[in-house]
Amino acid sequence: MSENLLKALLELFAIVAKKGTVTEDERNNVKNFLSENLSEESAERHLKMFDEFTDQEIENSDKNIDAICKKINNEFTYPQKIILALQLIELILADGDIAEEETEILDRVSDNIKLPSEIIAYIQTFALAKNIEDFESDKFLIVAKNNDKVADATHFIPQDNLDGFLAILKLSGAEMYFVKYLGTAQLNMNGIALRKNTITLFPSGSTIKGDKSQTVFYSDVASHYKTDDSTPNISFVADNISFTFPNGHKGLHNVNIAEDTGRLVGLMGASGSGKSTLLNVLNGNEKPTEGKVEINGIDIHNEPEKIKGTIGYVPQDDLLIEELTVYENLYYAAKLCFDDKSQFEIEEMVYKTLASLGLSETKDLKVGSPLEKTISGGQRKRLNIGLELLREPSVLFVDEPTSGLSSRDSENIMDLLKELSLKGKMVFVVIHQPSSDIFRMFDKLVILDVGGYQIYYGNPVEAVLYFKNQINTIDKDQAACIECGNVNPEQIFNIIETKVVNEYGKATDERKISPKKWYSLFDKQLNIPKVENPDPLPEPELQIPNWTKQISLFFKRDFMSKLANRQYLLINLLEAPILALLLAYIIRYYPENEQSEYLFIDNSNIPAFFFMSIIVALFMGLTVSAEEIIKDRKILKRESFLHLSRSSYLFSKIGILFLFSAVQTFTYVIIGDLILEIDGMSFTYWAILFSTACFANMLGLNISSAFNSAITIYILIPILLIPQLILSGVVVKFDNLNPQITTPDQVPLVGEFMASRWAFEASMVAQFKSNEFAAPFYELDRKMAQSEYKTVYYIPRLKSTLEYLNRNLENKNTQEFKDAVNLLKREIGIELEKVGEDKFNAFHKLTPEKFDRWTADKTLVFLNTLSRYYNNFFNEANTKKERAIFTLTSTPEKKEGFEYLRDNYFNTTVATLVKNTNDANRIIEYDNKLIQKIYPVYMEPQPEHLLDFRTQFYAGEKHFAGYIFNTLQFNIAIIWLMSILLYVMLYYDVLRKIVGMKNPFSKKKG
Repeated sequence: MSENLLKALLELFAIVAKKGTVTEDERNNVKNFLSENLSEESAERHLKMFDEFTDQEIENSDKNIDAICKKINNEFTYPQKIILALQLIELILADGDIAEEETEILDRVSDNIKLPSEIIAYIQTFALAKNIEDFESDKFLIVAKNNDKVADATHFIPQDNLDGFLAILKLSGAEMYFVKYLGTAQLNMNGIALRKNTITLFPSGSTIKGDKSQTVFYSDVASHYKTDDSTPNISFVADNISFTFPNGHKGLHNVNIAEDTGRLVGLMGASGSGKSTLLNVLNGNEKPTEGKVEINGIDIHNEPEKIKGTIGYVPQDDLLIEELTVYENLYYAAKLCFDDKSQFEIEEMVYKTLASLGLSETKDLKVGSPLEKTISGGQRKRLNIGLELLREPSVLFVDEPTSGLSSRDSENIMDLLKELSLKGKMVFVVIHQPSSDIFRMFDKLVILDVGGYQIYYGNPVEAVLYFKNQINTIDKDQAACIECGNVNPEQIFNIIETKVVNEYGKATDERKISPKKWYSLFDKQLNIPKVENPDPLPEPELQIPNWTKQISLFFKRDFMSKLANRQYLLINLLEAPILALLLAYIIRYYPENEQSEYLFIDNSNIPAFFFMSIIVALFMGLTVSAEEIIKDRKILKRESFLHLSRSSYLFSKIGILFLFSAVQTFTYVIIGDLILEIDGMSFTYWAILFSTACFANMLGLNISSAFNSAITIYILIPILLIPQLILSGVVVKFDNLNPQITTPDQVPLVGEFMASRWAFEASMVAQFKSNEFAAPFYELDRKMAQSEYKTVYYIPRLKSTLEYLNRNLENKNTQEFKDAVNLLKREIGIELEKVGEDKFNAFHKLTPEKFDRWTADKTLVFLNTLSRYYNNFFNEANTKKERAIFTLTSTPEKKEGFEYLRDNYFNTTVATLVKNTNDANRIIEYDNKLIQKIYPVYMEPQPEHLLDFRTQFYAGEKHFAGYIFNTLQFNIAIIWLMSILLYVMLYYDVLRKIVGMKNPFSKKKG
């Protein structure tokens, strides 16, 4: 209050007082007003100023009153105006009567400062009333003995040991309470003597008590004025709950709480006392090791479905989607709660919530991050609470709502929570170092000591007296400061943590009273209040959208947040084309010659480009998804109280990631193919890279769900990519891996789990088989290649084995001889399946025991016949190919077109790799069988059982379940199968369970 305004008020008081004779009572009223608002010296000085005003002749008092009221309107809040009106009325009534002129002044003042006439009337009635019968209104509450007569319309609290009665007035517009004591006993309010027959402000958190009478709590008074009778009674009981962490450390010891509707309960304690643990047990996030938590008799941990929508939770950290606006955050939260409401009703609800939170002006501002603020910290906290207020849970848990906020913002937040409790909600708040005003807002206080010991449960102001009495301080009967009326909650913890002093007068690390001792002292006088019989738990108004609508809402919300994040959008959309441009330009190789013309056929870097493209797809897929779940974890924790479908969230997330991956790989393929002039294969390469990126998306979501640190996740990305590099079959050939993990007849098992292996093989085989130049000749080339292998490598190897057997007929019993016969029998048996078993009549004698020279001669004849068979097979295919080529080059124009296809669709290096013609080993013996190493792209699958799909690297076809599949389609299907398996792992939290973290969707899956 400014000096000028105070002078104007004193002048106003003087005008009122001078309408009659200025009595001693009137002067005392002004003196009391000054003493309550100013220091002793200043109060004395201003009282002299009032005396001077009363001695002066005042002309044209109406104009003076109007001028004073104008100043009041510029500086006073609505509650301050009510206090002013109260002072004026008490000043007028100081002589016991209200003159007509005084009434006119009062009416003029109230009109000018915009106070409703009914407010003035209630205050006048309250001030004039002397007897209990005078209080006949629902605005009044009487605290008196049961036998006293109280009007039916008046609120009543029985107090059998009270001499006289307490009258309390509630002024609804300002949510203010005033008290007047009419009796002879000495009562104290917050440890300060309560003046008799005088109207006194009864602020939030206050207590009134006498020597004999029971304590009257602010919360008891406020609960009697609850206007919404439709609000059901909610009982909340925590019965002897204890909690033990997985490591065996006990976090809570026998905590007891019992509350009913309309309470604001504070949870306080030093660091490490278990406040957050208690909050998580009470709200159902953690299950107590012992004891139970019940809402209206329902065990919230064993029957969570029955309390669906009853509990709300606001963690200490923000639960906001930073890229969305304030309005959008509330809008999507409402859509996920109320599927039965129309678009208009949803918008109306959001706007109403914005207005109640004081966020209407900021509704179109992006929330922003704590480091890049768009809205203030206080606004962020209010918005966090607003997300819960939308669905109006009956029980709300709030963790450290004032942390990091200014004192003004802190009070605004607590005012909001207090208002909720007055509307019939039950609110539990973890609070740390509250101011006096905030401390007194709480109806009940739970104090924990280090180790999770409950050492107090009761009225906040009474807590100060309780701990002072425990150590018997001099001022043990004073809860508040006598001069200013403030309560200092810090003195509670100063008492709790008082240290032992050594002989030198210095405090040691040892506490005077240990947590166990404080718990023991509290436990002896523990008196858990009885809660009223609760009403049946109301059906929540929530109407959760069905599965498909949830997917749509999650998708829209996430997609909008990504569109709003321009930096994220630009990086992810430009990353692929930039990488494609760099890679393709750098490896656009062509040999130096006179023409210096780039031809696709001559670019020996094409396999490297395919491989790097796959690694790029894996990298982009991992990085775009690695933070998707971890950044939503806190939001998911809040939404778990809605029991939303886990699968709908995951499908929406996957849909957006796949959409981004589709765009990224498409732009990569288009630019890469244009620069390297890879014709006719764009869709094929896009399908391969898109499938690979989707696999990486699923892998990224798994690690995002399993770990709780973004740093950990990005450290893991190289660890996940390096095996994809090493075990792709490119950087190190599969044949050159550690012999303990590889075999020469097929891709090693560890390689089969690498998406890079399947993707690279698909790219190479597709480029070789499916390009417009080679595709028409593939089957003919295959017949020629296989015939060549049989006649040049395979049959000569069999003849060599036969010669060995002929030379060693006398050594039939040696293992080498037996192995050679068995190898010959196995291989010839395979050939007979193709040419007919009747072609070789000595097959039955291909055993170590029966083998003789006659068998050897017959076998040699068969092998020569087989060689001629494959020669004819080769010549037939070669003739067909030469005819086809002749037809395609029969004219200069056709020849030019043929050469164009060869130069621009066929790549020599790709062909060399898939045919493996650079490998010195064309055929090898392994595990008593001959393994073809040349021409793997032409090999036919040789499965050992129905479901055997494993082949050598670059195989052109795959077998599965009795069917033969093209390698391209089969490999892509394998990549998608791996992605599906990763989804199953994600849904059931396999990796998270291995790591040992808690699932944010733990309340329900669906």
